[in-house]
Amino acid sequence: MLLKGKNIIITGSGRGIGKAVAIACAKEGANLGLISRSLEEINQTKEEIKSMSISTKVIVKAADVTNYDDLLKTFKVFYEELGPFNGIIANAGYSRMWATHEFENEKFSQILNINILGVFYTFKAAYELMKKDDKKDKARFIITGSEAYPNAPSRLTAYVASKFAVVGMQKAMASEYKRENITFNMILPTQVDTRLLRGKSAGDGNKPAHVLNPWDLNEYFLFLLSDYANRVDDALIFTYDINEAKKLLSEAPTEKKQNWDVFKDYLEEKAPELYEKVRNLGKLIDFIILREK
Repeated sequence: MLLKGKNIIITGSGRGIGKAVAIACAKEGANLGLISRSLEEINQTKEEIKSMSISTKVIVKAADVTNYDDLLKTFKVFYEELGPFNGIIANAGYSRMWATHEFENEKFSQILNINILGVFYTFKAAYELMKKDDKKDKARFIITGSEAYPNAPSRLTAYVASKFAVVGMQKAMASEYKRENITFNMILPTQVDTRLLRGKSAGDGNKPAHVLNPWDLNEYFLFLLSDYANRVDDALIFTYDINEAKKLLSEAPTEKKQNWDVFKDYLEEKAPELYEKVRNLGKLIDFIILREK
């Protein structure tokens, strides 16, 4: 089990990406602290995990990531129940679509508060409770980003601004805490079948082919939380690029896909531009190869 005995905290874990990752972490042996504004939704996540007869601790608390005091109290409960945090996933997110000049002021602020302030508060509230005493087993702070950085689709100005902002936040924090045994990394997916994208239609089985399922992101989070990523810091993992690399990996001759060291030469020859985009993520490619064997 990749995460046996690890304590992982996940915001926005009542549905979508957060729920999928919570279930994946539990299957790998992690104890969980789950947060959502909806207690009903995170209880459903907990019940789904319990139904799988997985012997891990799952603690749920309703909390608002834009309320620091609320979040701090919640994290202290998790700490008392689980112990020091090995990983924090800042996953809670929000968006709305309007022409910029018509954007409702309160909605614009709400999006920034959840997507930026929520990440800041999540880190600040968790900082003293993270397990930072072992350079061979560093604490992990993972942000759910978006392809909105750097693509900047129109009519999503607030969301785009928030996703640009958290990239800058990560870079600053990775530099600031480099000596404190904490790594900071981000997963930037393309469109995912969640309520953020498809509203109440999410999960109805009718998503467009190019839209990812929430669980398609699990391997990225598991990698970043695992021992394989102990030295990975300030990485931006664009799922589109990795998926393109995986397509070439599936097509490669057997002798070319034993590990990253042999696959990278094949990738550079077949798709040099893609190689440049993923060449610093060889450990992730190795992780994917290992799990497919």
